Amino acid sequence: MNFHTWTFAVFFLIVYAIYSFLRCKWQNRLLLAASYLFYGFWDWRFLFLLLTSTITDYFCGRAMGASQSPKTRKRCLYLSLAVNLGLLGFFKYFLFLCDNIAGLLSFFGMTIPTPQWSIILPIGISFYTFQTLSYTIDVYRSQIKPVRNFWDYALFVSFFPQLLAGPIERARSLLPQIQSPRTVTPQGLSEGFFLIYWGFFKKIFIADNLGAFLHLYGNPGLLGQGGADGGMILITGYAFLFQLYCDFSAYSDIARGLAMVMGFELMENFKSPLFASNIQEVWARWHISLTTWIRDYVYYPMALKRFGKKHINDKALIVIVFLIIGLWHGASWNFVLWGGFHGALLAAYAMLKPKLAPLRRRGDGWTPAVYRAISVFITFHLAVLGALLFRAENAHQILLWSSQLFWGFSMTWNQAALLGKILLAASPMLIYDLFWYCKPDFSRLMQTPAVLRYAFLYITFYLVVVYGSQAPTTYIYFQF
Repeated sequence: MNFHTWTFAVFFLIVYAIYSFLRCKWQNRLLLAASYLFYGFWDWRFLFLLLTSTITDYFCGRAMGASQSPKTRKRCLYLSLAVNLGLLGFFKYFLFLCDNIAGLLSFFGMTIPTPQWSIILPIGISFYTFQTLSYTIDVYRSQIKPVRNFWDYALFVSFFPQLLAGPIERARSLLPQIQSPRTVTPQGLSEGFFLIYWGFFKKIFIADNLGAFLHLYGNPGLLGQGGADGGMILITGYAFLFQLYCDFSAYSDIARGLAMVMGFELMENFKSPLFASNIQEVWARWHISLTTWIRDYVYYPMALKRFGKKHINDKALIVIVFLIIGLWHGASWNFVLWGGFHGALLAAYAMLKPKLAPLRRRGDGWTPAVYRAISVFITFHLAVLGALLFRAENAHQILLWSSQLFWGFSMTWNQAALLGKILLAASPMLIYDLFWYCKPDFSRLMQTPAVLRYAFLYITFYLVVVYGSQAPTTYIYFQF
């Protein structure tokens, strides 16, 4: 049940109509039933996994709250980690691990049989696993109190707007909203419906059209074989980065909008990352709910832990953490390389940052602006290189693309025209993001002159109706 389908529209309108007439307790029961119906629509068998995580962590949280024994509390935490990461590991990484072990042993002349199973990855499992784990870890750390009402906790885990692709909410933020009566204000309604509209536009007009372009011109299995060169590879890198960003941020915008019109406030997951001036700023603005989760539950604990008499080197720890982020995205070496690439960039930037600081402050007039423009240009193209790693299917493809990009680069007029079309298609998003990058207060949109506001809505609506993709596709991050 994709957000941008008539099925979901009917589903949400029915739920919302009933929701509007109920009190908080019964609103929660309705949302829980709707969330399980929404998730079961994809495959009802996955409901058992969602329910297993929910039951495990609810009772682990209650047990930790009822015990003062550090040993008991730690056992409950380990049980939660074992069940959740065990399910995630089996469905997402088991076959990947078996294949790599078999490949390693074959290198030494040993052959072992590998399972010939077909394991379906449950949709959204990476997102709700991290969300429910944040609850048990916070209870273990005594940062929140355990929830007594099972149904409220079940809704926290399964809340349908953000269940499949985030943002990954924290219990300390979402649970109080579930447990308390909610008020929908006129401003909340207008902002919520605008977020839904803007998300639809980015998905249908930009992301899906760029997906169609990549299907025609940038098939990973064909690119680089017979006639393709570095210019075409760069163009497909642009197209995929724009597609990935618009597709994923569209889901987050729609999720936030749906929640907002029901009185909930979800965290922002993206803050104009394509205009970041360094790689550190990129990750402060891209998939914020994941990076902050990894920071709080992986990076900080590892940074405080001693190995022998020493802590892990902070630059090495950055690389390790981003290898984990890469692996979180998928059981494939290209994701690991993508994570390692960004980790290495962040480690390098951490070493260069003190030397670059004087350059940012030096001079007046146009000098800082020129320095920032150059920084944004370089950072953006590093992100494009990362996007190519993210999209590649195997090591051979990565080597082929790299060789053509750096040693076989050329750009024909036809390719330049294709690049122009890509930039033109992405221009509404780029203009919008530049505006919010400079003026991040969302309410300013509602304060702009009416003629500009309605012109923006008219132009984007026209583009969706006339040029929007006619074949709705699932969101890219559903596979993670």
